[in-house]
Amino acid sequence: MPHCILEASGNLLDQPDWAGLLRAVNRTLADTGLFAAADIKSRFLRHEVFVVGDETPGDAEQGPERAFVTLNVQILSGRSDEVKAQLSEALLPLLAAALPRSLAGQRLSLTVQISDLHRPSYRRQTSG
Repeated sequence: MPHCILEASGNLLDQPDWAGLLRAVNRTLADTGLFAAADIKSRFLRHEVFVVGDETPGDAEQGPERAFVTLNVQILSGRSDEVKAQLSEALLPLLAAALPRSLAGQRLSLTVQISDLHRPSYRRQTSG
């Protein structure tokens, strides 16, 4: 725990080192002291088919005007809103630093969301 899901539209002007960005996310979360580094699991999904606002899918495929990058960090329930806000505030600058061209040349939405996983129903099995 936590699970970090980084998603991006396929039309970004930048092509950052996504694996490097995931490593930075993991380091940032581990540095908080709230999570063991070995327990943080992160992955990246690039969306080639997407719609932002009132764009038609054809507009999104042809033009780089609107784009998004979102990071959803799923953690077990029980953390305060203040802790969740601190996590978001620590992670958002990582996204911005990785996307300077997109921030300057597109209508880019960067978001970080800290979501609760339902502790009573969450199950985990590990090996080794």
